[in-house]
Order: sequence, then C-alpha cells, then structure tokens
Amino acid sequence: MEMTNSVILRPVQARDFDVLSRIMFDTWYADESVNETNVSQFKQMARFDVAHYLETSTHAMVAVQKDEHQLSANDGADEETVLGVAMWRNDSDWFHGTTQKHLADDELKHAYKRQEEDHEFATMLDEFLADAQRTIELSKKAADQSEAELRLFMMDESARGKGVGKKLLSYAEKSMKDSGAQQYYLYTDSTCDYGFYDYIGMTRTAEAFNVPGPSGEPLDKFIYTGTL
Repeated sequence: MEMTNSVILRPVQARDFDVLSRIMFDTWYADESVNETNVSQFKQMARFDVAHYLETSTHAMVAVQKDEHQLSANDGADEETVLGVAMWRNDSDWFHGTTQKHLADDELKHAYKRQEEDHEFATMLDEFLADAQRTIELSKKAADQSEAELRLFMMDESARGKGVGKKLLSYAEKSMKDSGAQQYYLYTDSTCDYGFYDYIGMTRTAEAFNVPGPSGEPLDKFIYTGTL
C-alpha cells in the first residue's frame, strides 16, 4: 500500500544519526552479531558506515512520516518517523566543496579512536575500507562516464514496497540533473534488493560474482547506471 501522501522529505540532520545507524545495523549487520562484544563492534561499524556515506556525499535526504495529530509546539521532531534515506554525490557540487562531512565528523572520530583501542574492530574497519576500494575499482568505468553517484539508498523495513523509496530516488535524480549530470551510477550487491534497479530500467554495466564482501563473506556485486 502506498504511503507517500503522508511522507515528507527533508535534509539529514545530526539528530537522525541514531535511527539511520539502527536501520543500517538491522539491514546489513544484525545477522553477523553473535555475542555482546560482537554486537557492540557491529553497531559501531553501522555508525561508521553511515558516517562514511555522509562524508562522501554532497546531499543527504531522509523521508519522514509525521503524526499530524500530535505535533508539539516545537518542530515536531519527536512526532516523526524516519523511513529511509538517500545520499548522493553530484560531481559539480563536490568540485565546489559541497559535502555532508560536518554531520559525520564526531562519529568518524569515535570510530578511529576505537580502531586504536580495539584490535577486532580495527580489523573490521580495515576490511570495510579494503572492500570499499575494491568497489571503486569495479565502478571505475561507470564513474568515468557519469557525473553523479547514488552513494546510499536505504529504507526501513516498515517502509519497503510502499512508494517511499521511489519518492526519495526521484528527488535525488532531480538534484543530479539540476547539477548538470546526464548519467549517474550506483553500487549494489546480493545482500540488497538489486532487482529494484532492473525493475526501474537502470542498466547493469559491471558485475563480479562470488567475491569477498566487507567481512570476507562471498557475495555478488553489481554496478548500475541511470540516464537523467
């Protein structure tokens, strides 16, 4: 059932970090957590993951659903539910210094401090960054031919299949086009609903099967491009 009539989009704010990290953890890290220490490490990795995408994006928008009957006297922040997020980089904006890094600085500092104190977390972080480099190599051709990249497109489980993601993506694509981009690209893999990008008509331009993921687990990687 569509729920987009009651959903608004707004820029990501610092107060969104906890819920975005929770969605990140639930989506990609929860299944790997096996004990209390492990859970703590993976939750920190989920926070770093969100910070990493903010640091490398020029724009970040969340889709939120507001409770119109219980708005308080302030901005209504306590009466809204974050349903999903899109982060993207417009190359022309990046060239002129636009970034979301200011939202990520504190979390990045926390992660790098823990990296110095926790050997297992340091290994996780090293594996994450090594995998990010492998993804850059896989996407190089698409990046060279594009002027924008969809960095993160993540939905809370409760909002999937209800039109919220389509609304977020349309906004991101308009921003890309307005920046002068004619094509954008994105990375996805077999831990994601990558069939969505086939469904909306994007073109798969690169793929790698049964390759190591961020934790060394085998997965399939895909690069898609979209015309604006």
